[in-house]
Amino acid sequence: MKMENKKRQSGFSLVEVLMAVGILTVGLILVATMFPAAIFMTTVASERTMAAIVADEAFAKIQIYDMNGIAINKLNDPCSCYDWGKEKTVAEIADSEFAYPPVDPNGGSSQYFWSALYKKKNNIAEDREFQITVFVARRMNSGLDYVSSADDGNGGKRPVPYNITGVSGSRGSPTMTIGGNLVNPPITIVDNETGKLYTVVKRDNTGVTLDRNLEDDISSSTGGIWVIPPPTSGGKNAGVEVYQRIIKF
Repeated sequence: MKMENKKRQSGFSLVEVLMAVGILTVGLILVATMFPAAIFMTTVASERTMAAIVADEAFAKIQIYDMNGIAINKLNDPCSCYDWGKEKTVAEIADSEFAYPPVDPNGGSSQYFWSALYKKKNNIAEDREFQITVFVARRMNSGLDYVSSADDGNGGKRPVPYNITGVSGSRGSPTMTIGGNLVNPPITIVDNETGKLYTVVKRDNTGVTLDRNLEDDISSSTGGIWVIPPPTSGGKNAGVEVYQRIIKF
């Protein structure tokens, strides 16, 4: 009898089984919730890696074509959108040169594109140092429309920087008043007057919050800000990353 009692008591009770299943379920749920975050972080890392490659190529092309074709009266502008090739008087640049890769090896349309702003460091005519700001953007498909766009050289449109003047922000404050839906976090904006970069981390009904305090006042009188706008139909931001270098021509 004693041996039979020991055998009957050696198994698991229903409560113990249910507790084990509950713990296992919670663990599996926690693991499953990590996959979307991991996929998102992998996508962001891949895009930033690609953006760095595109930017390096962009800076190289900018140095090759240099600034000699810009009208001299534009050299004193705080920041100007320089569509490399459209303002030049020396040589035209093919629209495909703004794409990466310039020619898709698979015969399709390129997804990554670059555009640039230039800002002369000072008003000395002999000084040829410029602050070059390169925007790298990713286009989801060639049929999308943007508030500001340019020909991609393959029958579609590519996103380019857009100048938003209806903004206001005070020096020392991390917030800006911006209307519309063209500035959504996370995205980098460029101060037209100074060329300084800020990252938008939050948006509400009245404006946006930046990653740091503004170093200068920003308003319509100072030229507002530059940004890569999202598609007019909505969706993911087209801008991937923004880079700056000082280049002497």
